[in-house]
Amino acid sequence: MNIFGIGGNELLVIFLLAAIILGPERLARTAREAGKFVRNVKNYFTSLTSELKSELDVLDDLEKIKKDMTNLNVLEDVQKIKKDLSK
Repeated sequence: MNIFGIGGNELLVIFLLAAIILGPERLARTAREAGKFVRNVKNYFTSLTSELKSELDVLDDLEKIKKDMTNLNVLEDVQKIKKDLSK
């Protein structure tokens, strides 16, 4: 197990030191607060990801419309019709 470059033994030492320094009551409260923080960060990134995905979908749609407009060659069609009418 390797979290942020910290192995299992180091995590165990950190948890033991936290238990000794904070005590059982503050350790539980701190763990709860840390859990809330992690949940909030996760929700933030989930929201950010979905927002970014929707914006990228709009950009893809705009690119498709631009490609379709380029393929239409409306100006060439108008010039061709004008030429045919002038005959």
